[in-house]
Amino acid sequence: MKGPIRYRSTSLEDVSQIEEMEKTYFLEEAFGRRQIRYLLQSPNAIALTAEEGDRSDWAHPPQAGGPAASNGKVLGYIIGLGRRGSSAVRIYTFCVRKDYRLKGIGTSLLQRFERGCQRRGVSNLILEVGEDNSSALEFYKRNGFVEFSSVPGYYSDGTTAVRMRKVITVISRQ
Repeated sequence: MKGPIRYRSTSLEDVSQIEEMEKTYFLEEAFGRRQIRYLLQSPNAIALTAEEGDRSDWAHPPQAGGPAASNGKVLGYIIGLGRRGSSAVRIYTFCVRKDYRLKGIGTSLLQRFERGCQRRGVSNLILEVGEDNSSALEFYKRNGFVEFSSVPGYYSDGTTAVRMRKVITVISRQ
């Protein structure tokens, strides 16, 4: 890694890099540009990005509550979506570049994502992962997710999806 890692809200400026990572790592299951934009523009989206760079590299430091400018190489991202009035958020896509895996980036993204969900009153995180993706299954289990069902033929190649859930504690708003 060149420098420190910065974690921030995902912005529309990240769509090209996210799309490239989706195509590289998820192949025929990849979200396209329109799908990524749709998720990010939803008022119920929670999306975080890890990028390379430190404060001196920021062309436009993010303002609290404002959009986060993209100024570096996206190393990873997580995008989830909830429904109004629901206590659950579904993680639609979560990826870390292969050459940056096993460096704590994925764990940090997931922990920050969870905290953001907790502040919004979310108590359940839900996701699907291919039953043949042993490294992802193990990662999620290490981070407190449990299997609760499976969906045969979920993926376009016929692979079964393992549905996983994590119950999180809601941070009360006082």
